[in-house]
Amino acid sequence: MTRRLHWKRGRGHFARALVFGAVLSLAGCASPPKGEVVTLRPGPLRQPTQQVVGDSIIASLGGVGVTVRWLPAPGVERFYAGKPGLVNPFPKEMWKEAPPTVFLVQVRNQTSEEVQFDPALTFLVDQSGGRGLPLTYDEIYLGMSEAERSGPAMRSLQATLLSRFVVVSPGGRREGLLVFSAVDPRAKLLRLELASFFIGGKSAPALFEFQVLREKTQ
Repeated sequence: MTRRLHWKRGRGHFARALVFGAVLSLAGCASPPKGEVVTLRPGPLRQPTQQVVGDSIIASLGGVGVTVRWLPAPGVERFYAGKPGLVNPFPKEMWKEAPPTVFLVQVRNQTSEEVQFDPALTFLVDQSGGRGLPLTYDEIYLGMSEAERSGPAMRSLQATLLSRFVVVSPGGRREGLLVFSAVDPRAKLLRLELASFFIGGKSAPALFEFQVLREKTQ
């Protein structure tokens, strides 16, 4: 069974949503130690089709460009601030208790073929082989109250969370967020695996490696 990493239990409806997937978890609690800030940076490139631009890793897959960037809390805030009509659905207190691991994924299809991508078959793998699945929209939705389900937070999640099957037409572009649990305290290297990625019906899996850096805070 795939091991799902999970959040530490927090307060409120949203926190309950974040631990919903932990019911079936085989992993221990994955939350950073007190007084520690975790940062992800692009790791060593192992494929000639990849390059690092700033904090992003860009992969060229036969005419399809896939860009992946890790987003800390300020990055998530800026992402939603640049989306007219949307709000940041992640409460500030969540980042203090067990900050989620958020990746912005951008796919640009410059081919004449259709691109298909299943976020449900994306894995975040550490150096020991521990594998985590992304949190789905349905998992978050089930943990919300009736008021929150009809509110702007859920509309923003629905518009931006990569959870359901994605199709990018020729010449098209799609971007969204993959959200995982807090980084395990033992993790030194994380590999994001887009295992179900197809171009014109042909499998073209992509891997993106990040180094886990830790800094003590006062």
